[in-house]
Amino acid sequence: MIGRRSAMLAVRSLLLAFVATLVIGCVAARAYAQSEEQEAGEKIVAIYLGAAPLVDDVELNRYVSLVGMRVADQSERGSLEWTFGVLDSDSVNAFSAPGGYVLLTRGLLALLDSEDELAAVLGHEVAHITRQHHWKIIKQQKDAAAIVAKMQGNMKGGNELFTEMNSLFSDMMTRGLDKGAEFEADRDALILAANAGYDCSAILSLLEKLDNLKTDSDGNSLLFQTHPSPAERIEEVISVLTPEMDACAVASPAAQRYRQYVHNDAG
Repeated sequence: MIGRRSAMLAVRSLLLAFVATLVIGCVAARAYAQSEEQEAGEKIVAIYLGAAPLVDDVELNRYVSLVGMRVADQSERGSLEWTFGVLDSDSVNAFSAPGGYVLLTRGLLALLDSEDELAAVLGHEVAHITRQHHWKIIKQQKDAAAIVAKMQGNMKGGNELFTEMNSLFSDMMTRGLDKGAEFEADRDALILAANAGYDCSAILSLLEKLDNLKTDSDGNSLLFQTHPSPAERIEEVISVLTPEMDACAVASPAAQRYRQYVHNDAG
């Protein structure tokens, strides 16, 4: 009896050790995948910063980061090392990169009127990162490049592959994601904003402002090239509004705090 019990305990210990090894392995794999995603994001952000530096306004960047973190904390990837910043550019646009990087332009901030609208913009970009819209495309291309290189007997190093990915992302910057991804990010932005305590309908006033912009403006042409039309996005957002969301369609207490940091000239 004692021998049998000892054998059972030994088997149980082995099983527990095996399960622990699997758990540790899964955690390590997720950590590696996340670090790889962040590395790609860093290289992509360098492209943006090469085109325009961050605004020389510590308080403005800090304010946008605080609002961004409040929104990002509502996402399924709140534990990411989120980074937010404002590009010194008159163009009206916002960008996201894999791993938790979000950049807005000074021109876009000048267009907004409240912290609720800022939360809508940030929620849209946070949604892209949370759902890995860009990263999935980059990773597919990276894997394909690695396979082709291996077939050619000339496997490239990781840095060279990421250089190719930067080229791919530059292409995505001019073509944009498909409409489905943009609509999905708008829908998620509604929920993220509401859960963060903001007016979830602020995305509609934001899109109306974009709809009133002159689409032939050189500074804003990229925005309209890479996104569905604001009218299409408004129609899609309205189609998913629920009575619960309508209850959150009121200005937040923080709405007018925006003007403490952002003026008509965006700082």
